[in-house]
Amino acid sequence: MGAAAVAYMMGGKTHQSIHAAAIALKNTLGLVCDPVGGLVEVPCVKRNALFAVHGLTAAQLALAGVDSVIPMDEIVEAMVRIGRALPRGLKETAEGGLATTVTGCEIGQRLKDEANQRRAARAAERERLAQERKSEFAK
Repeated sequence: MGAAAVAYMMGGKTHQSIHAAAIALKNTLGLVCDPVGGLVEVPCVKRNALFAVHGLTAAQLALAGVDSVIPMDEIVEAMVRIGRALPRGLKETAEGGLATTVTGCEIGQRLKDEANQRRAARAAERERLAQERKSEFAK
């Protein structure tokens, strides 16, 4: 949709905006969502940056007269079918793709360990405060 907005802002007509969106979207169908450690930092942030450029390129193609051979409505329908067909592990679960590489698993484990340490520290602090309150009441 960003490609459509860019095409429109660059003076494109409605049909050019729709073609820009279609060109951008059809070239990303089936992309897996494989957040390393369950977070969006790797690889999602970099993918978003690359797809921003992808959207700009799609807008420029549409403004240059390149039309999507497949209509936008059919691309959206195909996207729904592809999304339903993708295995669960490739849908933002951190159970597939880059998240399951050796490095991805190491990062995921490190993030879990750090989160557990933070939880333990917060629990210890709550316990300490409870003991302080308890000793104040005992006085």
